[in-house]
Amino acid sequence: MLPQRTVAGLQQQGMVAPQGVEIAPQRSVVKMTEVGKPELIKITGIGYGAEDTYAGYTTGQRRLLAIRSSKLDAYRSLAEQLYGIKIDSTTTVATLTAKNDSFRARVNALVRGARVVSVTPMADQNYETIMEVYVDKRFFEEAFVYRSGSLAASEAERVYKVSSYE
Repeated sequence: MLPQRTVAGLQQQGMVAPQGVEIAPQRSVVKMTEVGKPELIKITGIGYGAEDTYAGYTTGQRRLLAIRSSKLDAYRSLAEQLYGIKIDSTTTVATLTAKNDSFRARVNALVRGARVVSVTPMADQNYETIMEVYVDKRFFEEAFVYRSGSLAASEAERVYKVSSYE
């Protein structure tokens, strides 16, 4: 909890915490008394990195870069699970035959609060990193496609007009 002088100073400036929220120091969980307890879900991401892609470096540099690569891959895995993945696809058809089929996957996200569970050396100078992050169950209700601005999922039928062929 913040020192009383800080809370009193905020109140003198006209800044007060919303009703039901307790002011807490940075990096601690805000207690919610009115809404209820947060229901935390553990999300785990696994990433892999290889040393052999860094041929021009020393042994130590290759090891550190492979570990860094596996950590970034684990972050990517967490981001895909938290925010989803955007797929762009193109298929070229000529004479009723698929001539070219390509796709691209993109993830654009900010992952905060994740922690490294383990970094494990594997065969052939590869590394595996396991990371985890805890998120509130309500995160998925607010972050995913089911909402568009202020539109709730229950309003989907009003937004997307569905017509049937009769």
